[in-house]
Amino acid sequence: MPRLIIPIIVVIGIVVVQAIFIVTYSLIYIISQRTAHRIVGYFEEEAVRSYTEYLHELETGKIKDQPAPDIAINYWNLPLNSTLKDVVRVIRDDEAGHRDVNHNFANLI
Repeated sequence: MPRLIIPIIVVIGIVVVQAIFIVTYSLIYIISQRTAHRIVGYFEEEAVRSYTEYLHELETGKIKDQPAPDIAINYWNLPLNSTLKDVVRVIRDDEAGHRDVNHNFANLI
């Protein structure tokens, strides 16, 4: 099989899975907005857990900390001497905010 065919198959697979998710999520949202917001809240909870694990590995030295990329410093308005740990912290906090907003929406609906 030519080398280009495998990446194309992977890309097509990703697009198909995303399309299935969008259609499924849209149907869930139409049927029950509460459920849709709760689902997103749970996705965000998992993101917070993942970033917490990543931060722990950075803090324990399992993953070497390094200077934050300029794009992250600019996007998150971080100090110029920020590290990857700082970036992970602000991203985790942002995800926690999304989690809270979606769970609050689910509670209100």
